[in-house]
Amino acid sequence: MKLRSFAHTDVGRVRPENEDSFLCNDTHQLYAVADGIGGLPSGGQASQLAVATLEKIFTSHAAGHKLNYPRILSEVNDQVFRLGRVLSPQFGIGSTLTFAHVTGVKLNIGHVGDSSAMRLRAKALEQLTNDHTIENELKERAARGEPIGLLMENRNALTRCIGQPPPLEAECTVHTVLPHDRYLLSSDGISRFVDHKEIAEILANATDPEAAARRLVDRANEHGGLDNSTAVVLFFD
Repeated sequence: MKLRSFAHTDVGRVRPENEDSFLCNDTHQLYAVADGIGGLPSGGQASQLAVATLEKIFTSHAAGHKLNYPRILSEVNDQVFRLGRVLSPQFGIGSTLTFAHVTGVKLNIGHVGDSSAMRLRAKALEQLTNDHTIENELKERAARGEPIGLLMENRNALTRCIGQPPPLEAECTVHTVLPHDRYLLSSDGISRFVDHKEIAEILANATDPEAAARRLVDRANEHGGLDNSTAVVLFFD
């Protein structure tokens, strides 16, 4: 199968700076989105370091050795955590991080936070990651029949992030790629403001990854541009 990719990002219409970062490394077939946490200082530096550290680990990895994705995310977390102790000793710094690493017909996903990975297959869109937010955690507890309290504020607050004090609980999954699959890695500036139906239509109708990525970011801005928005799009032909 042939893999085509493209990444696009925009500051939006409200935020003063873009604290999203992305990675689109076709040589190592490594793709990522990181979203600096708003409410903490130096979000842009956190997301940039997360992506840079991730890429450094992969590019320096010895060929033929098996990759340990949870350990890689822990290494990224440690780097951002250490920088946070320098830049913001009281509060720290943080970022989401969602990456996809393609190995043959497998797509390996590593994920922390509320950026997301989605797959369009046979016109059906599926989110492949869980949002690590208070709201989602409460839903999971309710589904297990556990008692939960009412929470009206801070529902979108993260329960884990890159830059938190170790240890880090990362979400790592592996998926088999099929011909004509289309994948999206995005910050929540897209996933929160462009609904799944519209995302599916854009991915399905785009002639190439660049058209899809640019259209997704444009739609996020057309819906108000309330946040930075980043899209990394992969087409398998």
